[in-house]
Amino acid sequence: MTNPLLADAVDICRWLDADAQTPYETRLQRDRSIGRTLAVGEPLTRVLAWWERLAAHGNRVSGDETSLGRRLVALSRLATWLLALLGLLVGVSLGSVAFAYDGTHPVNLLGLLGVLVGAPFLLLLLTLVFLLLPVRIPGLAALREGIGVINPGRWVGAWLDRYAGMRLYGGFSAGRTRFARWQLVVFTQWFAVGYFAGVLTAGIVLVAVTDLAFGWSTTLDLDAQAVARAFQVLALPWQSWLPSAVPDLGLVEASRFYRLETVAVNELTAMQLGGWWPFVLCTILVWGLLPRLVLLMVGRWRLSSATRSLICQDPEVLALLDRLTLPRVDFGPEESRATADSAGDVASPPAVEPGSTSVALIWNDALPAEAAGRWGRAHAGGPFGQIVALTSRAGQAGMTSALATLHDAPSRVLIFTKGWEPPLLEFADFLTTLREKLGQSVVITVVPIDTRGDGVNATDRQVWSGFLARHADPRLYVQQATSMSERDAAGTGGGP
Repeated sequence: MTNPLLADAVDICRWLDADAQTPYETRLQRDRSIGRTLAVGEPLTRVLAWWERLAAHGNRVSGDETSLGRRLVALSRLATWLLALLGLLVGVSLGSVAFAYDGTHPVNLLGLLGVLVGAPFLLLLLTLVFLLLPVRIPGLAALREGIGVINPGRWVGAWLDRYAGMRLYGGFSAGRTRFARWQLVVFTQWFAVGYFAGVLTAGIVLVAVTDLAFGWSTTLDLDAQAVARAFQVLALPWQSWLPSAVPDLGLVEASRFYRLETVAVNELTAMQLGGWWPFVLCTILVWGLLPRLVLLMVGRWRLSSATRSLICQDPEVLALLDRLTLPRVDFGPEESRATADSAGDVASPPAVEPGSTSVALIWNDALPAEAAGRWGRAHAGGPFGQIVALTSRAGQAGMTSALATLHDAPSRVLIFTKGWEPPLLEFADFLTTLREKLGQSVVITVVPIDTRGDGVNATDRQVWSGFLARHADPRLYVQQATSMSERDAAGTGGGP
């Protein structure tokens, strides 16, 4: 039940959140120097190696056993044991009541198995439905949240979230992460395992120390043959290796009783009624405990994978990976040969063909539309057919609406963006949306600029080119802007 990866995930994410206050240039130089010493590998491996090197360089405390992550893991482990213990106590208490026999009427098998096994098995099926089916099904989200209110794993998760000041644990709702869903499953299964262990303990003890009699009774019009077939279906998993725990038709017929019945039971029949206990205990074990153990093992396996994504999908960690990466850079023809040679083999955007149409997109007010127009006339083979301003503040709907204003399908799109700002996930989503709208044949060129409208420095270019390289779009390029005075950037003359 230990999870050192979770401890690292919490500590890394919290440390990076605080480190965001450090000037970007300082962070870039620190992480880039560490990145040069790391072997190329999976992102998680590189992040964990960076975390260790950070301690070696004296930037953080190494091996801090009192860190928030380790305290949270210790509390999570304690909570798991408490859930199992609570389940055990509930199972023993409910089992003792369900197996209770006052000597007048036998223990009703239908009520016993329905309460101890049937209801928990139904909850197990609902859990699987929640994990496998989409939340878009009408009413499923509300039902999921309703059941979560009475789920002890949800209570533990809420307590741990309050302690950590984070939203790691949550529930079944759509906004939760994979980690939160599978951690809730694991918590719940530990409670269920404890519950069925308690039920089995109570049943075994009462069978051993008391003279139990079992029977079945219902107000429904059921014949003994139908009930016998139902019991035999339940016994299918063990009928080949434990035939004594499989009830036959004779036992089922002899075990039916009626509430107002006052006829005395002879000794032979009384012995028969006590012979149900192997079937009862096997049913609890096979249909109650074993499915929970299987789901617990699956949940722990998926939780391990979800913990890895908890690190790699954090926005600050993604920005860290950008700083650690020494990218291969694709620059346009305006970039000097010296810079190109230092960057390795480079590719330039295809030349502008006569008669082709170009469109300019200005991301987050990177420069005035007039300045972008002058740059198009000077360096894009003619004026832009259209200039559209977009902003990440508009959200996905606003972005889609702005892109819908494009008149025709252009052959080339240039995106002017602030080069001194690191690329964020919103920009990656924008590129994906743009590519879906334009198709695969359109050339998209990103032109990062600085505050004066000039081309950005080599450090910022590396950040942008590394980000775009991981976007894995073969017709996506980075182009260096030509010099542009502060007066031009303000839109009062000249061009970039």
